Amino acid sequence: MKRLTSIRTCAALLLAVLTMAFGPIAAAAEAGYAIGARQVSYVDESRPIKKSMGFEGAATRRLDLRVWYPADSTMRSDPATLAKGGPFPLVIYSHGTFGSATNAMHLVEHLARHGYIVAAPDYPLTSSAAFTHVRFADISDVAQQTRDVKFIIDKLLADPVFGPAIDRAKIGTTGHSLGAVTSYFTSFGAQTRDPRIAAVALIAGGDPVESALMSDMSLLGTGHAAVRVPALFLSADHDIFARMTGRPHASYSRVEGPKTEVMIKGGAHVWFHDGADVPAGGKNPDCAFFEKNMPGMAVPGCDVRGGLITPARQQEITRAALLDFFDGYLRKDAAALTRLRALHRQFREVEVSAED
Repeated sequence: MKRLTSIRTCAALLLAVLTMAFGPIAAAAEAGYAIGARQVSYVDESRPIKKSMGFEGAATRRLDLRVWYPADSTMRSDPATLAKGGPFPLVIYSHGTFGSATNAMHLVEHLARHGYIVAAPDYPLTSSAAFTHVRFADISDVAQQTRDVKFIIDKLLADPVFGPAIDRAKIGTTGHSLGAVTSYFTSFGAQTRDPRIAAVALIAGGDPVESALMSDMSLLGTGHAAVRVPALFLSADHDIFARMTGRPHASYSRVEGPKTEVMIKGGAHVWFHDGADVPAGGKNPDCAFFEKNMPGMAVPGCDVRGGLITPARQQEITRAALLDFFDGYLRKDAAALTRLRALHRQFREVEVSAED
């Protein structure tokens, strides 16, 4: 029982393995749109933020988010002017535990460059960059984060700048780690889903249901919605978090489909987002968290050395899979779906499973 408790503690703590790299906003480095960015804040008057982690609480729920979008490179303005050619699909990106809206710049900029509007909130009780200045993440707020996603979609669709530029029939969500858990329940939780979401990409989410059972995320009692929302599961076979949150492929097996799982051989949890740190001696980068915070504790999988790819390679695969998935299901691009399901031919480190 003591070992099981330790493993559960490890699983909850590993949700914090996130870098907080901030990337610059720049013109496209490859063919595509220039990239604009705006910081916006919305306030939900109907919900409070509870007192937690050094924050005294608030009567209303403020959400700060960063929005990246295709920009008109011929117009000189600050912030940049939205490009012509819309309306564009909208994707909501959710960060992981004590992460931030800007810790996956390689992903959000890639999508914006290819004609997507991407919005990423700093959730008030789980972001290291939130205005609440919480000491650490309170993951019991995840149920509220599913409501935040709905609220953000509402506000963006009503926004005088972004609303007219968004295709209301082409809304997707994605997220890393705890952000994948948030995204999962916003599509597949019977009480928490938003039916406007037309596709969801879960990055390093392990089994979100197992995570919600192991840790208090205020999701106990949430039923499964047997709905056909296209889903992408981006996984890595050296992801220490995934080893602690249920059996392999559990969440892929649970959802109705259409569904695709891209398993990156030699990939790690932290290399899905920004960052290029490679520990010496073939150590798994996911294990650095435990070495720092729980020295001496045996963590399943951290005794394995080598067999890893590079962070740049993993991020390249992630960008390719994510874009093909959203192009395929939001833009109805049949060629993109063909590429996604044949991704193993482009990247030898990939295994693909798919069902319609």
